Amino acid sequence: MDGYIQTALGIIVSLVLFVIGYRQTIGAKKERSKNANSSIMRTIMRRMVLEDYSPIYKDIARLVEGKAREFQVSPNDLLSEEQILNSLYTEVFDSDLISPSQRIEIESRINAVFEVIEREPIKPSFSEFQQLRQEKERRKESLTAMVLSASLLGALSSTMYSFYESKSFQLDFLLPALGVLVGSIAVLTALTMYRRSKEVESLPSRVTSRILASEFESDIAKILVKNRFKFVIEPNLDGVRPDFLVSTNGKQIAIEAKSWQGPVPLHHLRRTIDYLHRLVSNSEVDRAILVTRKKDGIPTGSIEDENVSVVSINELVSKLKEAA
Repeated sequence: MDGYIQTALGIIVSLVLFVIGYRQTIGAKKERSKNANSSIMRTIMRRMVLEDYSPIYKDIARLVEGKAREFQVSPNDLLSEEQILNSLYTEVFDSDLISPSQRIEIESRINAVFEVIEREPIKPSFSEFQQLRQEKERRKESLTAMVLSASLLGALSSTMYSFYESKSFQLDFLLPALGVLVGSIAVLTALTMYRRSKEVESLPSRVTSRILASEFESDIAKILVKNRFKFVIEPNLDGVRPDFLVSTNGKQIAIEAKSWQGPVPLHHLRRTIDYLHRLVSNSEVDRAILVTRKKDGIPTGSIEDENVSVVSINELVSKLKEAA
């Protein structure tokens, strides 16, 4: 019975320490990010309503970077430029404090920015790619360290409880402590995964999106090379440029890479569907394959037909062999 009490006590201590540590570190950072996003929204909204300011993409990007420094967070932790504009549009559309004529005029200014965003691509620099990768690694390492530290302290507390009860140290104490360590790691890992599943993912900025896309395309190229497929990167096919054109068994298969792993904004989805149809209508392309990180949340039924397929990156090789 004492062993069960010792194990339960250790796991509870680990859980309490993890929750406290999470709230003081990751939770506090998320709160600062939330406040920074609110500050950005208030700033732009005041300028648009009181000074007839027309939002500019570069101004929003600079504001995001400045607020990130002010609130001590990374720009990648804040809303993307597109999300900020969408939120502004929603707030203006929903506000009863703005006159109808002014509302229409402000909405037209926001729409003009969206048009500029879609026309002007931004190429990420190597330093931006390195920064994003380092942030991801640091976030993962800090969460892992927090889980291990809380678990070790929980195991130590269970050992100390047994020592306090018996007034002497025995080797038998180590087995329940080991159980506490393993159980705490399992419980805290499950808790972390659950919290992540409940979080609403923010869309990355355009620069970050292109960095992630470049990384994803690099992963696809490695797979094609490893499996000895002959391919060309971004060939010009009468005005359309798929990410890859694979030649296999006399067929030309265009591959469009999208680093999606969840629900996709409708305007992105519509543009992608139109582009895939343009690809398969080209005389130099027999089939088109849309490759994503994960297919969950993607309406494949709206995209796929006899010439267009949607696969995850893990299914790419088998789909290429099947299509050929």
